[in-house]
Amino acid sequence: MPEEQNQVQTEHKCSCKMTTLLVLISLILSVASFATSIYTLSKTPADKKVVISTQYDKGKSMEKALKTEKPVIVFFYTDWCGFCQRFVPTYHKISKNKDIKKNFAIAYVNCEDMKNRDLMQEYNIHAFPTVYVVDKEGNRTQLENQFFFNNDSVEVLSKKALELIGIK
Repeated sequence: MPEEQNQVQTEHKCSCKMTTLLVLISLILSVASFATSIYTLSKTPADKKVVISTQYDKGKSMEKALKTEKPVIVFFYTDWCGFCQRFVPTYHKISKNKDIKKNFAIAYVNCEDMKNRDLMQEYNIHAFPTVYVVDKEGNRTQLENQFFFNNDSVEVLSKKALELIGIK
């Protein structure tokens, strides 16, 4: 009987070690896969890097945009963010859309600039890029990041922004 118990205990220990090993391998592969996908998504070729704050941020500050009494589309970004680098040409195209230009004030908020720290807290900004639509009454709606990098991003995001202020 003790020999059978030893054999069962040995098999159980072996089974636990095998399960632990498989879980560990799975975890390592998951982390490697996640890291690879993040690297791929955030990688922007050197010739396409832009300094958002100098190249595109020609619009109004958030303060000035809110004073226009128009709804506002505001882009919270940092120059170092690879996702912001990839999204800024899309946002620039959205800001040039005739219906958007007619109905919205466009604002860029550089989150690296310390003077924008209060705005970041007010809008609860913890990730980049972040885009909000602020209607005339001050109601804020964050546009979903899942649409930022699709082939039809300009059309989808422009349509969503217009819908949020009641224009179909």
